[in-house]
Amino acid sequence: SGERWVGTQVPFQDALEKAVGTAPYLDDMPLRGALIGRALRSEHAHARILRVDVSSAKKIPGVRAVLTADDVPGENRLGLYKNDTPAIAKDVVRYRGDAVALVAAETAEAAEAALAAIRVEYEPLPVVSTIEEALAEGAPEIHPGGNLLNHTRVRKGDVEAGFSESDVVVEGTYRTPCIDHLYLEVEGACAVPGPGMDGGSMTVWGPTQQPFAARRLIALALGHSDVESVRYVQTLPGGAFGGKSEASADVGVRASLLAQAAGRAVKLVYSREESIETSTKRHPSLIKYKTGAASDGLLRAVQIEIYLDKGAYSAFGGATPPALRRSTQHSPGPYQIPNVRVDVYCVHTNNPLGGQMRAPGVPQVTFACESQMDRLAEALGMDPLRLRQVNALETGAVTVFGQTLRESVGLKECLDRVSEAVGWGEKPDSGNGADGWRRGRGVACAWYGTGNAYGGAAAQIYMTEAGGFQLAAGVVDFGQGSKTVLSQMAAEAMGVSLDRFFAETVDTSFDPAGGTSTSSRITMQAGRAAVAAGESARGEILRLAGEYLEADPQDLDLMEDEVFSRGHPDATVGLDALAKKFVKDKQRLIGSGTWEPRPAVIDPETGQGEPWAVYAFGAQAAEVEVNPETGEVRLLRIVAAHDVGRAIHPQGVEMQIDGGVYMGASFGLMEELVLKDGVVENPDLAAYLLPSSLDVPDEIEPILVESPYSGGPYGAKGAGEPPVVPTAAAIAAAIWDAVGVRVYDLPITAEKIVRELNGFA
Repeated sequence: SGERWVGTQVPFQDALEKAVGTAPYLDDMPLRGALIGRALRSEHAHARILRVDVSSAKKIPGVRAVLTADDVPGENRLGLYKNDTPAIAKDVVRYRGDAVALVAAETAEAAEAALAAIRVEYEPLPVVSTIEEALAEGAPEIHPGGNLLNHTRVRKGDVEAGFSESDVVVEGTYRTPCIDHLYLEVEGACAVPGPGMDGGSMTVWGPTQQPFAARRLIALALGHSDVESVRYVQTLPGGAFGGKSEASADVGVRASLLAQAAGRAVKLVYSREESIETSTKRHPSLIKYKTGAASDGLLRAVQIEIYLDKGAYSAFGGATPPALRRSTQHSPGPYQIPNVRVDVYCVHTNNPLGGQMRAPGVPQVTFACESQMDRLAEALGMDPLRLRQVNALETGAVTVFGQTLRESVGLKECLDRVSEAVGWGEKPDSGNGADGWRRGRGVACAWYGTGNAYGGAAAQIYMTEAGGFQLAAGVVDFGQGSKTVLSQMAAEAMGVSLDRFFAETVDTSFDPAGGTSTSSRITMQAGRAAVAAGESARGEILRLAGEYLEADPQDLDLMEDEVFSRGHPDATVGLDALAKKFVKDKQRLIGSGTWEPRPAVIDPETGQGEPWAVYAFGAQAAEVEVNPETGEVRLLRIVAAHDVGRAIHPQGVEMQIDGGVYMGASFGLMEELVLKDGVVENPDLAAYLLPSSLDVPDEIEPILVESPYSGGPYGAKGAGEPPVVPTAAAIAAAIWDAVGVRVYDLPITAEKIVRELNGFA
């Protein structure tokens, strides 16, 4: 294609420091004299607060601040769009993660003693612990107005007519559990007060995915009218997966409140148990499907009801939280369906908050959708991969919300590549596993909208006095390699060596506001801004070189880090010489760019429109062995083909696929936060099951399908979230192929398989 850096496998900028252990995380920060922050959590999942007595806590030696809701100087909120999530609960606690008081002390021992000395008088209220309880007539109201947070829909065609035209109709009810992000690094923040505007400035360090959103909420809580009085400096996140969106605001706001009250630096880091019990989760779901098809396999109608357990508060969600929006739009699957009815409801309970987690809402609905496709194939006597091929979206097809797909639709190629890789046509007999284990294969598809999520993007390029280039885009690299990928595109657009480029962690006092680092948007949206900044920087380099050479910039060109004159080949100047002459104060801004994507257009009554600019597609095949006596499952192999538009860093995309498969397999087979009456019963690493190296597939084969998108930088689409979406469904299909049973609620445990085999379901 002619590019020098795009599409090549170059070293990640932070690879060495991570490999040798020198990467600086929050806990590595030397913050001398910082107080230790702690939060007192509710004893109840639902209760009225009658009294909070902190008088004894304030008398403990070493305690420098004790705060209740009455001490919050600004807005007592942790939510971006709806002010229902308190930093400190005031009149009611709605889940056991609610903080009822905050303390800061000289030592951890003094802070813990202060927590123990606080006396809170509660009046317990009825606990709503399930979706069914929340929606029951006469259910206790968690918030005034009822427990239904919001409702979205899709309407297309005539569903009843579609079912009457169908030769086969299958119905199913599916459940998925509450899942924790369980990132290696728990939530934390360091806040340091200082002089300045509106009663003082505040600098906050912490691992985050949304530094600008966290800054805004901190300023609101502190009562600062100028958001720029707060500086948020992103530290390297030890894992995120969407969770360090809400979480960074949560802990950052509380640390800042304590720091402002004490007039001292405060470090607030949650314990692992506290993190599991209180942070946002992947939404538990209850999903009801009805699917109809003609005898040739063509889908005629789909009717879907989805209920998402939002937990006690809306978190960062507003009228359409990410999980609500995405589950609505992705639940029918990447198929051509003439008649569709979808209803999705977010429901409040007294459970932990449902929030953003890698592909929010989509793994849940894909498990149900793809299970329906397998059941339909069984009823039709049709090969399940063939059923998907005849219904798959393709170029020129119309989606369930009436959007014509004009380009970059690689789903059928993904299916073909997976089929070829696993030898689908020569599928072995399922009884050939070792030692009586039975072998099976399954396939599942996925799609994922991206390209216009959460507004625009911005990027700036600075030339350093040493002749290097710093890229600032205001988006967070939390392990996905975006610093490297954005630098590749900027260097390509400039026409300079990539090894001159570097990017730092985000600092809101330096970086432009680049938008949220979620929704698989960085490569696409920040990438467009980085390319524009690169083109701008190239023009500025030529202008400076014209001044240096006393030449017309229009006659100059930049190649191999040297500017030369087309008319006078001997007139040249290198980038190092330009930097020496024109960079007088460490660095100089030489290029900037922005990108404003076309906004989503959706009819709220019908869901018709263009909700996403473009879609990533994928297909995965799983091979398993199942022990029919014990129900134990061995993951032998997963082949994952994903249409990413263009792989800017192929190895990085393959690593994203590997990581997504690991998470998807764990979602399908192991993970569950066990909740009873609003209490988390497995809040530690000993009880919360995660896959070890022995539990992951023996072999993962990533396949990159490149169907370039003209609206993406160098043809790229999002790649971070789609790989997690179809894995659980593919594994479920392979288990059915092996032993002939289906499990309709995740995770698919050995016990559930045995119960199905023995007819005890």
